Parts: sequence; structure tokens; C-alpha cells
Amino acid sequence: MLVSLNSEVLGELSDFLSQLKSEDFADCSPVLRTSSIGQHVRHILELYDCMLSQYESGIVCYDDRKRDKRLETDVAFALAKVKEIQSNLKLEDKEIILKMAVETDFETIQSSYNRELCYNLEHCIHHQALIKIACNQLDYISLPSSFGVAKSTIDYVKSLESSAN
Repeated sequence: MLVSLNSEVLGELSDFLSQLKSEDFADCSPVLRTSSIGQHVRHILELYDCMLSQYESGIVCYDDRKRDKRLETDVAFALAKVKEIQSNLKLEDKEIILKMAVETDFETIQSSYNRELCYNLEHCIHHQALIKIACNQLDYISLPSSFGVAKSTIDYVKSLESSAN
């Protein structure tokens, strides 16, 4: 279930990227002011990439991401990374140690692969919500109503609609 939810949200991101003009991807957004849509996409993808590439070691440190500029400037490269991540999500749940930089040291937290899938899902949705705001001025973009909206919110709205009928 978690793999399919993550794959679905990444699929929405992929569909979005396939519509986006390169300049709107890479240039600073007038709405976001200090960042570009591409920087938000890079951030989403690099956290997924950290989780997957560090899975075998059993220690995941999101602070150790590559910050690959091509992921924020090259739409085709970002699209390829989305597809690569989607194809590698199905891994066995196992214990993971989450390593976080805190001031000048590191803290470790017990976690699991499935917990990190949950984190990346919510993180992706959060950044998609920001991207959606940046796209309000791009009249050529068509986004599904679910883009950037938590699944629990979608379910809640559906329950309100069905109870109103």
C-alpha cells in the first residue's frame, strides 16, 4: 500500500513535469521568490534517493544528499529520476537508523523503511502543495485536484460530500 501511494504521488509529479516548460522549471518563481519549482523537485527526489541508496546500509541520513543541480535545471533528467525512484520503491520493510545532523554532531533515531516511505510521501505532498501555488500563474499547466493534497484530506472531503447527499 505504501509503495503504491508513493508511486501514485510520484506519478502525479511526473505528469506535471511532462507539461512544464524548461524555463518555468529552472527559473526562480515570482510566487516562491527565492526558489524555483526545480529546486523543490530536486529536494523531493533527493530525499527519496537518499532513502533508497542508503537502504542496504541500514542507516539513512537525509543530510548526506548530493544536491545535484541537474535535478533542478533539467526537466528530462528529473523525469528520469522520478521513474528510477518509482521502479525501486518496492523493498522489504526493515529496521533503519535515521541519522540527523544536530548542530555540530549527529543524532540517531530508530525507524523503518515503511516509516521512511511515510515520511517521503508526506514530504513530497508538502512540496507539491508549494509547487501548485507557483503554478497558479502558469495557465498551460493542468494539475489534478489531488496534487499537493494529503490523502487523509482527500478522504475527508469525499466523506463530507457523501454525507451531504
